[in-house]
Amino acid sequence: MGGTMEPLRPASTEEIKQLIENYQEKIPEHVQFVLILQNILRINKTIPEHIREELSHRVQKTIYIPTGGNFNQSATFVAISREEDLYIMAHSLESPPYELCNAIRTTKYIKWNLKPVFVIGGAKELQTEIHHKAFEFKLKVHTSDFINYWIPPNEASKLEVVVPNEVQLKPLEKMHGKQINDWWPYRYKTSQSYIESAIQYNGSLGLFDKVSGNLVACVFKNDLDGIAHLYTVPHCSNRGYGSTLVKAMTHLIAHDHKQHVQTFISSNNEKSIRIFEKLGFLPVNNIQWLVMD
Repeated sequence: MGGTMEPLRPASTEEIKQLIENYQEKIPEHVQFVLILQNILRINKTIPEHIREELSHRVQKTIYIPTGGNFNQSATFVAISREEDLYIMAHSLESPPYELCNAIRTTKYIKWNLKPVFVIGGAKELQTEIHHKAFEFKLKVHTSDFINYWIPPNEASKLEVVVPNEVQLKPLEKMHGKQINDWWPYRYKTSQSYIESAIQYNGSLGLFDKVSGNLVACVFKNDLDGIAHLYTVPHCSNRGYGSTLVKAMTHLIAHDHKQHVQTFISSNNEKSIRIFEKLGFLPVNNIQWLVMD
């Protein structure tokens, strides 16, 4: 009987706040999970439901916690987005994460046939469990490894934003979503909707040519509440636009949003690593993206 019991249940607002507190005690090593939880709580509590229904399914997430067990000790959670852009973010302070592995293995909330994307920490046991479930559904798993970079708050406060004379710094608008999506080499069927939602409700910045008015560089806060999608059009590269946007976005998140600032970068992306490390960002841990096919 116990083996058929649903291991997860939706978390209340107070329980989500408790999760955030638990992970805040583990900063910087677990900073990305603080920000993931803050993102979901903010979206769900500040955007009216009728508006939220129109947003990208990727940004509409529900946080689940174990039905039983010691919630405060393990801080186990599984965040699941809606079906048209299915992302699952999961973590636990339990080591090894047996409670989380059991939840992934037996929950009915994960629709494996829709080929979810998982964003997880480095626990090998969890990776193995996801691979086993994918195999059951005849899915292949493509794993991408990233390094999480975080900037200490005192260093973030020291960054000065100097905008080059030939461009103007201002927030992006929803209409820029199509152009940014077209630039993105990893775009997918519903990614434009995701980018538009992130621009509208997470925070975003762009550099615009003062003569033509064209967008020449961009950045926004993704659904992990981290700096993401940093891009400069090729003919404007090597002008310091990337560094300018990272500084400006760091100020926006740290000063205006009152949050820790982090990003994740592929270990092969040496150019981005140089930009962030030069500004004071430090590698704090790893994160994996598991994509089903």
